[in-house]
Amino acid sequence: MTFQGMKPAHFIAPVIALAIAAAIVGTQRKSIFKLEAESVVLRQRIEVVKSRPDLEEPSHLPDRTNLPEKENEAIDWKEMAEAFGDMQRSGGVKDMRKLMSFQRKLQAMDKGELIAALDQIEALELDDVEKMTMENMLVGQLVLKDPELALTRFADRIGDDRTGMSWQLANALGEWAKKDRSSAILWMDREIAAGTFDSKSLDGKSRVRMAFEGGLISSLVGTDIQAAEARMAALPAEQRKDVFQNFGFRRMNPEEYSAFADLARSQLSENDRMEVLGKQASTIVSMGDFKKVEDYMDQIAATPDERIRSAEDAARDSIMGKARQAKITPGQIDLMRVWLGTQAPASVNKVTGEALGRVSSYGGTMKFSEASELLLKYHEESGSDDLLTGFLDKAQFWENQEEAREIAGQISDSEKRQAALERLK
Repeated sequence: MTFQGMKPAHFIAPVIALAIAAAIVGTQRKSIFKLEAESVVLRQRIEVVKSRPDLEEPSHLPDRTNLPEKENEAIDWKEMAEAFGDMQRSGGVKDMRKLMSFQRKLQAMDKGELIAALDQIEALELDDVEKMTMENMLVGQLVLKDPELALTRFADRIGDDRTGMSWQLANALGEWAKKDRSSAILWMDREIAAGTFDSKSLDGKSRVRMAFEGGLISSLVGTDIQAAEARMAALPAEQRKDVFQNFGFRRMNPEEYSAFADLARSQLSENDRMEVLGKQASTIVSMGDFKKVEDYMDQIAATPDERIRSAEDAARDSIMGKARQAKITPGQIDLMRVWLGTQAPASVNKVTGEALGRVSSYGGTMKFSEASELLLKYHEESGSDDLLTGFLDKAQFWENQEEAREIAGQISDSEKRQAALERLK
């Protein structure tokens, strides 16, 4: 299953979208390269939902007062679990009205009702996907209502990253910090001292601690930057990028951009800083247009190198996101190229090749043959090797070896051409 199964989430409330995401992350095992590519789209979709309240319910649905299902009817948890399990497996929704009714009921539940529902889910005979989806959905809502209670109730599952529970609880810590910063920090420090986050891995890293530090520090960025800097500085330098990457699917307010960038600059190596600032630009482009990325780069007073990297990542991932929703068009590629030309003109061809390589390989709507045809059109116009090398760097071509070799054969630089052909043996 790919994240393409999340298509309905663009008009589903964040708690439902996040629950589906958590269950997918918990059940899937992908290559690191493919997971990284798909996580861009996942992050973008979640951010779109969280930043666009107008998308919570599709406008084409009838007025909710005319829906046949009574809003006060009790939820049949087994039926809903099976429906969500089917949605994940098939990538579609059979009964949108029922789903929207369920969403409203879920949002109206108080914390006591949520706990009771979680107990019911535990007692039902559900398969792993169904149980994880419903559990994450309910816990996600509990996090919004009472994050401290969520952490207390599931304290024995802080390290459960298989089902997505650890991710939900890390988000709970961040939500708690927004409401009671001192108590959230005290809880985190107490758990660290108790050994809750001790690592058992050979590299000494605790993925769970990185997630929780990310949830906490991401909340502190907008409220107490000194506390955020102190927490980040206390971590080993080689683990700090992991914390930034675990800021989660959190929408950052524009007024926080400058503090976020300063934190990255003061705590990360140059390469890691570039990556983190670029990823934020990718998230921003999903919530609007390229103008918002320009505003972001201006607000953080991006250096020339930071501007180039941020523009590259935003341009490339804007195409990746669009290709997941519908067939990418040459016009969309052209618009990206024009914009990138105003920000990082030397990168236009490289990023175009990389974008086409990715959308042809990771569950997008463009076939390899279609992407390569468009690639070669741009190459004919520009003669740039960057188009070809960028494409071959990002594409997966197990089933298109011969076509990929033909592309490599058109690289004019002999050393680059030979290196590309060696990779394709």
